[in-house]
Amino acid sequence: FSEMINELREEDEPNENVIGDIIESLHRRNLAHKIAVMATDIYNGKGEDFVPIKNLLDNPHVIEESNDNAVTSDVSELLGLIDVTTKWNFNLQSLHEQVSGIGEGNLAIFFARPETGKTAFWVSLVANEGGFASQGAKVVALINEEPAVRTQMRLINAHTGMTFAEIKENPTKASELWGQIKDKIRILDTVDWTLEKIDSYVAKEKPDVLVIDQLDKVHMGGSFARGDEKLRAIYTGAREIAKRRDCSLIGISQASADASGKWDMTFDMMENSKTGKAAEADVIIGVGYKPNSDYSNDNDRSLSVSKNKITGWHGKIMVKIVPEVSRYRD
Repeated sequence: FSEMINELREEDEPNENVIGDIIESLHRRNLAHKIAVMATDIYNGKGEDFVPIKNLLDNPHVIEESNDNAVTSDVSELLGLIDVTTKWNFNLQSLHEQVSGIGEGNLAIFFARPETGKTAFWVSLVANEGGFASQGAKVVALINEEPAVRTQMRLINAHTGMTFAEIKENPTKASELWGQIKDKIRILDTVDWTLEKIDSYVAKEKPDVLVIDQLDKVHMGGSFARGDEKLRAIYTGAREIAKRRDCSLIGISQASADASGKWDMTFDMMENSKTGKAAEADVIIGVGYKPNSDYSNDNDRSLSVSKNKITGWHGKIMVKIVPEVSRYRD
């Protein structure tokens, strides 16, 4: 050892460029080894998720940093960070007063029984007056249930306040009003998309708000003993996309028969859900409807907030739906 140390003492110290090249070479070799191990696991049937490999390929020069994620104790800085978590405000005043809004990394789940107005709910939050698009958010909506063209028209209805008949009668006016936010919203028909493809798309487009209607129907590879296990994997993946891509993700889900005809709804009323779905969400809102004898004139809806990491408030808010223009109002 003494001889070795003496020899090292006599060696010239390498310059910074040489040191950088050596570290870069070692890093690339380590990266290649990680990718090879991940790919071999997939080849051997131990997984089907290519997203981690893609993330490494997208950032090949990033060297892992310290895991020191200590939260700041500075009051002013904390207030600024809290504001970011609710960057996009809900445009329903009664809902905004209790939950405020959503921000980067948040996963919000909206659920309801069929034909209750769950699509109209998120459409109103996005495109109605004071909605996310009007606030400047870049919104992407992935539609895998009804034809996406219908959702596009609903967004136009919500922003313009014009019915389909009124738009047909005066398309020029509708185009002028819609032009105020149309560049902020993009709708895609994504019937066969997987979580992997969604993550890749979000990484490329970088939306502020991502809506998946419906999240339960996203394709998910792998073997699952029960349906709720598969759904938990989907919702866990969605949560990771929101955090990794710094966007707000809104997942639309069905309610089970337990929620039929009820004003008060809890997250255990989501279809095929035990605790898996709810565990991943920051905000869960159920849209309730209790039909009366005259269905066509009954536009009352309840918004049941059963999970709320944003402000901690839980309870029920009564609102009205205007189905002709896909708007909700207080």
